[in-house]
Amino acid sequence: MKRTVSAWLMMLVLSACASSKSSTNDGSTIGKGVDVETMRPPEAAQVVQEFQKAYGIPPIPPPDTPVTSMAQVLEIIRGDRLPEYEAARRFAAGKQGTEALTLRGYLDLSYAGALMTAAWILEHERRQDLTELRQLTMSRPMEGNASAGEDQARAAKLQAKTADLRKVIRALRILSDAPLVSGADLIKQAISQDPKSQLAYLANANYFRLRGNWLEYDRMMGYADEGPDDPPVRTYLRAMEAFERYVDPARCEKLLKETVAKRPDFVRAQANLVLVNENIDEKYAALQTLKQMSPNHLVVRLAGTMIEEEYKTSQELKGALSD
Repeated sequence: MKRTVSAWLMMLVLSACASSKSSTNDGSTIGKGVDVETMRPPEAAQVVQEFQKAYGIPPIPPPDTPVTSMAQVLEIIRGDRLPEYEAARRFAAGKQGTEALTLRGYLDLSYAGALMTAAWILEHERRQDLTELRQLTMSRPMEGNASAGEDQARAAKLQAKTADLRKVIRALRILSDAPLVSGADLIKQAISQDPKSQLAYLANANYFRLRGNWLEYDRMMGYADEGPDDPPVRTYLRAMEAFERYVDPARCEKLLKETVAKRPDFVRAQANLVLVNENIDEKYAALQTLKQMSPNHLVVRLAGTMIEEEYKTSQELKGALSD
């Protein structure tokens, strides 16, 4: 009996090892040996770095200008200047007081939100590539097979790319968790120091928005609404709620435009205006505005080419249809 149990346990262990090993063989070219389901933060960072290198998206180095004030930290947040986030975080580390803690919380939550936005953009690209892959692999018995070799080569590239995208999307979501947690901790400290701080409650609402916890989001927004002011970040949060909670891109677009009107240097609002706009002409125009505001913005680098290609195709079709 003991021998039977031991043999069964050994088979179970070997089966689990084989399953784990096979699950890393997903056709991806990055993060070799990294399992998508059991990926840890150090592995996730490795996957993101390898993806950037493989697909020609090198990280933008931060400028040499040092961060020397909390006002500068606020400018970095408003400008969505990701390459400077780490320098801003290091400068702000240890700063106390409600305002400083709130700003530090916004910084971490904004960084987490950027990672999640990158994952959202790449997921959209992955869905497009999967559609193209299905088109290539579709059986066409009524047509010739002259381009079968080219289709197979293209399909192989798309299979590898979609596997890479699946892995890096998972990595970005994993990496967003730590700044979400640290940002939430800082905001809780700010609220405990000043239970009437409207901006701290709005920051906490942003945390629950990013988590998708809409009941707590409502509670935080209720506390924030008690304040006399109407800061642009509240309009921004209502805009993103319209898109993420109610799937209402038209209302989201309207509120994002109001946010930018209130605060023209609110780059994250302009970036999301690019992503949620359903009209390609307006989406393209919003992209050009974002390029002027922040040429190396994450949305420009990840989604810019796709949007410009879509706009070009749209213009060509308009020309053809008008002939």
